[in-house]
Amino acid sequence: MVKDIKGNESKNKILDIAEKYFAKNGITDTDIAEICRQAGLTRSAFYYHFPTKQQFLLELLDKWVLNMAVNLSTANLKSEDCKVIFYRIIDKMQPVFENAGKQLPIFLELYIKAVNDPVLKKYVSTSYNNFFDFYRRALEEKVISKSMSADDAEDVAKILIAITFGLLIQGIVNPESTDWRKLAKKSIDLLLK
Repeated sequence: MVKDIKGNESKNKILDIAEKYFAKNGITDTDIAEICRQAGLTRSAFYYHFPTKQQFLLELLDKWVLNMAVNLSTANLKSEDCKVIFYRIIDKMQPVFENAGKQLPIFLELYIKAVNDPVLKKYVSTSYNNFFDFYRRALEEKVISKSMSADDAEDVAKILIAITFGLLIQGIVNPESTDWRKLAKKSIDLLLK
């Protein structure tokens, strides 16, 4: 039991240090030795928790997605209009993205790498499906004031994901060019007319 607790602590320490490392250096030139040095752990401790670099990156992605999911819970929004739910989701996402700093490019870089890597693609697909299910459930619960069928809710969920990723990329490339929160809400207005 104590060994498991210490193991989880060292694993989380590696992930925390890695987030800071990647925010500064990106993931292209991953220096496992430097991450271990900053975490005060050996390389063998690293490889005990993460048998491969890819597994390490997947765990980092999973941690990031889980943190975002916790912040985006719609459980307390059941009585709201669908547009209001998505406005509140946007408001909740803003601080998550602001706090993520340079982690967003890492997240997107993992998605891009998944195109040519079948193992990473499977994992990223799970992450994508979690986002998709989140949006679809929010839409289906409301069936948008009876103006949308459940089948349309699935398509709208896919469009919302496209908008989300598109706004993320634009926000990374040119963060000061517009009020991204306002534009996200305008997108919801246009989509859910």
